[in-house]
Amino acid sequence: MKLHIVRHAEAVDLSSTLPDDYRYLTCRGRTRFRRVADTLKKCGFDPDIIVSSPLVRAVQTAEILAETIRFAGELSILPLLADSFSLPRLKEYLESSAPVRELVLVGHEPDLGLIVGELLDHSPCTLKKGCVVTMKIKLQQPETVATFLWMVTGGGKLITNHDAAMARLTGSQVRPKEA
Repeated sequence: MKLHIVRHAEAVDLSSTLPDDYRYLTCRGRTRFRRVADTLKKCGFDPDIIVSSPLVRAVQTAEILAETIRFAGELSILPLLADSFSLPRLKEYLESSAPVRELVLVGHEPDLGLIVGELLDHSPCTLKKGCVVTMKIKLQQPETVATFLWMVTGGGKLITNHDAAMARLTGSQVRPKEA
């Protein structure tokens, strides 16, 4: 199955008058994420299910995605995505759900970066706001096997090279291939 991991787009800052749960997307965040969603649409992005954290900024990101790709299904809310979502929780969710071809999870850092890092490279990863990492995964015992397919940056740039994507996600430099 294809798994798309999406960090919510840019949101307003936390303040004493606005609790974290209610932070909403900025105009810039909405505009930039529409570019991300357009890039995904051009890649043949066709999810069966879009699942979002219940926090406002994640739901709004999922709604923009659904609107842009003309998603016919309903958005699902998964409270686990709001707090301490982990690879074991992802596995539990996948094992308890009906099989799907493509799944989108919209959530938050640092949880999503940790999952991507565990699945792809075993290095700590950080997803920038609005970033999407797509991989093909297979649930196997005792491990889940994942293969990187592509990444779309928060500005809408498509990256198909595993090493280039991991360099961005881990903050490292891409090493030139030896001759």
